[in-house]
Amino acid sequence: MKRVKYRGIGAAAAAVVVCAGAVAIPASGADSSKPGHGGTAKIKMVVNDDGLVFTGPRKVERGQRLKVVNRTFPGKVGPHTFTLLRKNRLPDTKREMKQCENLKLALCENIAKAHEFDPSTFVVNKPNVEVGRKGWDKAFGRTGDSWYTEKAGEHNTRRVSANDGRTLYYFCVVHPFMQGKIKVVK
Repeated sequence: MKRVKYRGIGAAAAAVVVCAGAVAIPASGADSSKPGHGGTAKIKMVVNDDGLVFTGPRKVERGQRLKVVNRTFPGKVGPHTFTLLRKNRLPDTKREMKQCENLKLALCENIAKAHEFDPSTFVVNKPNVEVGRKGWDKAFGRTGDSWYTEKAGEHNTRRVSANDGRTLYYFCVVHPFMQGKIKVVK
């Protein structure tokens, strides 16, 4: 079992202060990558002029590989998750985002539990959470698909197993203002 140390909620709070006022940064349209043709689509966690954001394609083919890459400096901004959830579950107010980053929002607490996060030691015992079909397909409720990262350059690749026509919404539980979406196409 891989155990990784979570650098703490304080780092997330610091990142929120650095990115003050950022509520829901449109994330996934910045990269012009096109879906399909057997290639690998990439979503990157980056720091740019807007602060911490996800960048990547707007579309991905079902069955295509989706690679999520951490291009930030977690020692400065804290760790991240790439977590699928339904659109109506995305934290969208400052209050919800603050509750989420402090694990006071039930959804965010469920995500931390799924990652086997120990708040007394800040250790994440399960960086990869895979529910439903193998690959990216299951939006979080009580369970769902999620990946935790705390190292620059670290990445996770899974096939997209969600049905055609579905939009996958995602966010970072540590930095809940980091949000994006990607449409699954034929």
